[in-house]
Amino acid sequence: MIDIAELLLLGISDQQEVEKEFYKHCYCQSGALSQHALISKQMLNARYSSLFPDAEDVATPVSFKKDKPQLTPEILAEAISNHPIALVGDVGVGKSSFLKHLMYVSAFAEFQHAIYAYVDLGRKGALWNDVPALVLEQIETALIEKHDIDITEATFVRSVYKKDIRRFDRSIYGEAKEANHRLYQEKLFGLLSEKQSSKAEHLRNCIDYLSRERRKQVIVAVDNADQRSITVQQEAFIIAQNLAAEWKATVFISVRPRTFFISKRSGALSAYPHRIFTIAPPRIDEVIDRRLRFAKDIAEGKLHLQRLQGISFKLGNMATLIKVLLESIDRSDDVKLFLENITGGNVRLLIEFLASMFGNPNVDLQGVIIGLEQSQRYFVPVHDFWKVALRGNYNYFDPEKVTAANLFAVQTDDAREHFLLPLILALLDESAPRRTAEGFVDYSVLKDELQSLGYRPAVIDATLRMANNKKLIESPERITFEEDEDGAYGFVPRAFRINTIGAYHLKTWMTSVTYMDAMVVDTPIFEENTAEELRRTIRSMKLSDRYQRAVRFRDYLTNVWIASGMTPSYFDWDAFCGQGQHTFDSVHASISRRAH
Repeated sequence: MIDIAELLLLGISDQQEVEKEFYKHCYCQSGALSQHALISKQMLNARYSSLFPDAEDVATPVSFKKDKPQLTPEILAEAISNHPIALVGDVGVGKSSFLKHLMYVSAFAEFQHAIYAYVDLGRKGALWNDVPALVLEQIETALIEKHDIDITEATFVRSVYKKDIRRFDRSIYGEAKEANHRLYQEKLFGLLSEKQSSKAEHLRNCIDYLSRERRKQVIVAVDNADQRSITVQQEAFIIAQNLAAEWKATVFISVRPRTFFISKRSGALSAYPHRIFTIAPPRIDEVIDRRLRFAKDIAEGKLHLQRLQGISFKLGNMATLIKVLLESIDRSDDVKLFLENITGGNVRLLIEFLASMFGNPNVDLQGVIIGLEQSQRYFVPVHDFWKVALRGNYNYFDPEKVTAANLFAVQTDDAREHFLLPLILALLDESAPRRTAEGFVDYSVLKDELQSLGYRPAVIDATLRMANNKKLIESPERITFEEDEDGAYGFVPRAFRINTIGAYHLKTWMTSVTYMDAMVVDTPIFEENTAEELRRTIRSMKLSDRYQRAVRFRDYLTNVWIASGMTPSYFDWDAFCGQGQHTFDSVHASISRRAH
């Protein structure tokens, strides 16, 4: 079940037999703002503006008109100006999907009349250390597979170098063409062999010939460079610039914001002109609907996939479960709110999460099938989605194995630190003069405020690094800190802002019964009686025991908050507890029903 779900949801875009249909039916426009985001639309609109503070940096968001990206005129303009086109976007927002959709759907006519090569520096190029060689290899492969052009074929080579052959014929060896034909052929063979000795130069000459003689535009997409090291990404920029300038090709290169920021100021991008387009995340609810419907069509046999032949029984169950998920998401605003915010606009993470729902031990999907047979109606509640996010495939929360973060984790033996991360998130979420229009708060402002509450600078920095690496907050540079056994380390950026993942942790999860029960196993308890009481049932999975653990843990945190004496205007623990009370009431009611 898990393997089938991964194929239908995660690996389906890589299946050549349905690739074109996938991008036709599943691609969603970037930049559309959802009504379920827990941070302001102004902050969402300004997600990339901090990357381009200089006047010479002009970034154009990819826009759409009648489902066609307004990029095709720019392609022609950039082809003339010989500048590479940088597609800047966060991890998983759909940079690769944009390129594939451009090729298969929105600019299909343009690509049909072009010589096009898609260079994948990610999965396909993971084992290559020589990036230029990889790029040349994939361009040559694209010519053979997509255009039936073999750059080593004798007739083609003679056509590419016909000017050189004519010049050769006027040389002293050309004069021997009739008198000593064998000598002529040997010298001509040597000339053409030398022309092909440099693969890069030979391939460039071939592309130039095809462009001139066949009047075709040359388009090269260098994709997934952002899955490689900074060094490889810098090298990819230089290659992209060379292809655009020397090969007269239209070149796309996909870039993460952090890589662009670093390279613009100190690396490869600083030396070259470029045109920038930003790729913002699509609407998550549209992504879910299209992806699940496409997967359901394959499971129901409406679309053919050779790898799924012979497992029709499992596919029938899979189609049923996908239908249940679709209806559950469509019916519940709570589920939409969760999926929209906890994935932070990362479509890849979203699809991975949905695939993990199938076969997960914390979700009884076999019971769903039985329930459907009995009642013909079943919906997966939001707390089942929560359990997968908080526990993964395990019974207990493990911060190393799930994307969820423990807001109550501590760095030292100071119980007040249970609230340091919630205070940081609340401070970043506060609409106040100290927050910029883009949502950033200066590091110095954060530090001064938290020190005034009694927190030590080293602990503040450690917590900020942890929150950043858990994707609860982000910096303008989109950095990720290095980590070792002692935690994250490195220079702290100049500012931070909360993102949707942090906002969901703070506003929805933090005081819910499901989250509190999950965090008990990962949080040091500094009050011995409470710790002893929680230890007695810590391994019990009974609903009543889990409820009592969450209640006791909440009471403990409340006592710590009261004892701290803190009263910041932007954080009210009692109010947060009130917002999560309905989840406790719901579980308590369920326990009461079972008791009777």
